[in-house]
Amino acid sequence: MPVREEVLNWIEEAKADLRHAKSSIEIGDFNWACFASQQAAEKALKALILHVLGEYPRGHDLVRLYWMIEKHVKLSISKVDLMRLSAYYTQARYPNAGVERPSIEILEEHAKEAVETAERVVNEVEKAIKDP
Repeated sequence: MPVREEVLNWIEEAKADLRHAKSSIEIGDFNWACFASQQAAEKALKALILHVLGEYPRGHDLVRLYWMIEKHVKLSISKVDLMRLSAYYTQARYPNAGVERPSIEILEEHAKEAVETAERVVNEVEKAIKDP
């Protein structure tokens, strides 16, 4: 199945978010690295859903997004990792949404784990799109 340009756009934006996540780690903005990682994974999964199902999915829950396409495409991604990463959509940005002060309580190790998970998602999605 040919890859639509809009699918490629979603993948490229996922990669841009991943670059932003890595840059955020370098400057010590670990909460923003976690949020950008969540966004990278979300955009990659939405690209895959658009590619496979031809629809624009709504929502930010990475596990739910994966469930939408799981019966069509199997990815080597842990749902536990997706659940952890998904939580950063809110927790990394808002005080008292899981942690009181995300800018100081989210640590480098959290950010590195988030980036690793997002990178796996982006890589798995790219592979799935290229290998029907």
